Amino acid sequence: MKSNPRPLAAALLAGLLPLAASAAETLTALGRVLPRSGIVDVAGVAGDTIEAISVREGDWVEAGQSLGTLSSAREARRRLAQAEADLAASRQSHEREAELARQRIALAENEARIAEERFKRIDAARTSEFVSPDQVEARTLDRQSTAVKLAAARRELEKITSDADKAARTTEAEITAARTQLNAAELRAPLKARVLKCNARPGGIVGRTELLRLGNTAEMIVVAEVYEADILKVKAGQKVTVSSPALPKSVTGVVESVSQMVFRNALESVDPNAGTQGRVVEVTVRMDEASPLDRLVLLQVDVVINLGQG
Repeated sequence: MKSNPRPLAAALLAGLLPLAASAAETLTALGRVLPRSGIVDVAGVAGDTIEAISVREGDWVEAGQSLGTLSSAREARRRLAQAEADLAASRQSHEREAELARQRIALAENEARIAEERFKRIDAARTSEFVSPDQVEARTLDRQSTAVKLAAARRELEKITSDADKAARTTEAEITAARTQLNAAELRAPLKARVLKCNARPGGIVGRTELLRLGNTAEMIVVAEVYEADILKVKAGQKVTVSSPALPKSVTGVVESVSQMVFRNALESVDPNAGTQGRVVEVTVRMDEASPLDRLVLLQVDVVINLGQG
């Protein structure tokens, strides 16, 4: 009995359709390996001389840890110490002057009070035959004189306080400038990270190139460049497979975020048949494991995004 080839073909076709659908549900792109922190560059003041570098490539450093110093650090420390000493001396001097001024005010206030009381007594008795106009005038002038003296003493204290504030602001500005100079001359880690690259050598002159490059490789990401025509298919949570000839095996991750901006691609395929330029959107992939990508920062990788998940 002859079998009908149509059901068999239909069955074969039905079996192939899921495979085709599965293949159609993936998207490929190029990507680059980065620490989650990104790459943080540590630079120095151009023209300064490198005095010392205290770390090596591969070292882990804590936030705030010293990485090295520039020769201008010594002058900055001297400048800072002098400014702080000047501020302390200025405050002590002005405090002594202010205390003397307050004492003069207290004395003038007492004299003014006595003069006021004497004036009130003579003024109350000015109609008496025992009080002459000259006495009233004398008490009035004494009252006015002590009031003028008190006002002058108060103005003097105000001037001392104002001068002290101006001098303090000037010296504090010098302290801020010295600290800024010192911070620039003392190379410190801005975050906990690994030293990825060290371009600095003692005795070298600081140029435009960064002295050190840092990155926290405890967590790694891959930034994939997806063509704009495909980007609306990509969503957070989709599974990702990353591969490269440099990796012993493929590694996995998950789409974490999709950028909102379109720009020219920065990565180029080694395939001569592939296009060299295109409009792409960056997709950030959180890798499931840091190793071995933590030793291959900026590695270009092939990224396969499973569009059927997420």
